[in-house]
Amino acid sequence: MNFCEYLLKDKKGLKKRIFVNKDYTYLQLLKDVNLISKSLKKFKRQLISISFDNSYEFIIYYLAIIKSNNIALILEKGLPLNRHLEIIEKYKINIFFTDFFIDKDNFNKNYEIVPEIINLGGKKLYKISRRNKFKKKINKKYFYDVCLILFTSGSSGKKKGVMLTNKNLISNTNSIIDSLPIKKKDVVNLVLPLSYSFGLSVLNSHLKIGSSFFFHSSPFIGSIINEIKENNCTCFYGVPSTFEILVDKTNFIKENFKKINFLAQAGGNLNIFYKKQLEKKFKNKFFVMYGATEASPRLSCLRPKFLSKKIESIGKPIKGVKFKLFKNTTDNFSELGVSGKNIMKGYLFDKKLTIRSFKKDFYLTGDLAYVDKDGFYYIIKRKDKIIKRFGFKIQPSTIENKINTLNYVRKSKIQFFEKNKMILKVFVNKKDKKTQIRIKTVLRENFANYELPDEIIIIEPKDQKYNIKD
Repeated sequence: MNFCEYLLKDKKGLKKRIFVNKDYTYLQLLKDVNLISKSLKKFKRQLISISFDNSYEFIIYYLAIIKSNNIALILEKGLPLNRHLEIIEKYKINIFFTDFFIDKDNFNKNYEIVPEIINLGGKKLYKISRRNKFKKKINKKYFYDVCLILFTSGSSGKKKGVMLTNKNLISNTNSIIDSLPIKKKDVVNLVLPLSYSFGLSVLNSHLKIGSSFFFHSSPFIGSIINEIKENNCTCFYGVPSTFEILVDKTNFIKENFKKINFLAQAGGNLNIFYKKQLEKKFKNKFFVMYGATEASPRLSCLRPKFLSKKIESIGKPIKGVKFKLFKNTTDNFSELGVSGKNIMKGYLFDKKLTIRSFKKDFYLTGDLAYVDKDGFYYIIKRKDKIIKRFGFKIQPSTIENKINTLNYVRKSKIQFFEKNKMILKVFVNKKDKKTQIRIKTVLRENFANYELPDEIIIIEPKDQKYNIKD
């Protein structure tokens, strides 16, 4: 079944509002998806890229592309425009829809930019089309059943396109609904970006059930407290940094949330200190999950009733998923392999990487793990040097290598600390007043917001307290 049709099945007569603070209904959603889908059917199994803020427009174009049997390739909003263009060039994408402002005068002349006013609240969107279209033929067998491509960082730090099929997404959505107490009456406070696999899976599972949403848009996480109360939100999802900020810098733990039915956390390991506080505050309501973009994305769940006894565990595989530990040849640890109908078809245009990522039909997660006598799994560490910051994968060497290409830089070093703090040390031959500004400019032009350091320390040879090996 087409994933869009699966999500919107039985919504034809549903006049319920999708957003608690906007008038769009599920009935209107169906009409708008059909409208945009019809205009996209002429492209016939093309990769169509989108980059939007969390919005009604995102939902429309995401679902319409899939419904039209094209392939939705989602680019995160935080990426600089030149990174968007690199991906568009690399993967031969002809059509790109976005809602961010584009300066035509300074834009790549190989593309035509057409501002479009669509009947979705009168919001201006940009359709970017390649003037001389790529003549790359779509291999129907290669893309069989593929409907979505999400990007994640690899061991080299380069973006990998994860190909997900209709079957993958349907399977994982069903499994998530089976694992969490999701209800039609739910009001979801969605703080996670929809370009992020965890955020998108929240949208998918609650659209399927027919829940309502409040899209958090404030740069301040603390505003979630009032949003939950004012909009009667019943559930909330976050990555470790979400809960760390709420616990450390707001009155989240002291507030009374009468309507909250459950909370779920994924996107990396949350420190035990925070888990204990959340467990105490939200008795039998706090779920810990584990996943990977390659798994559509969720793989396991630690249910609230096991949280106190298995607090460091990622839980057990969710319905339809199997785990297997493979002995690591370099040490005594074992790598976690996963299988199921939710596991990706492969990496976009990278057959060799796809083959290396599987063993005996199990996708190798890159996480070293063990299982206890009760069948609960635990992650020890990463096999590679990738770290997670704000729920996103980061390869430090990619940032360092970029800075090292600057002719006045001798070496650079990324250092990570607790609570996602990241410091970039840059050893230069000689610094001036503009050195810091130039480095910040390079970082902003080439990296997403979550890849930017909190602090940059410029170090000259005369700075005795620093060693270039630090």
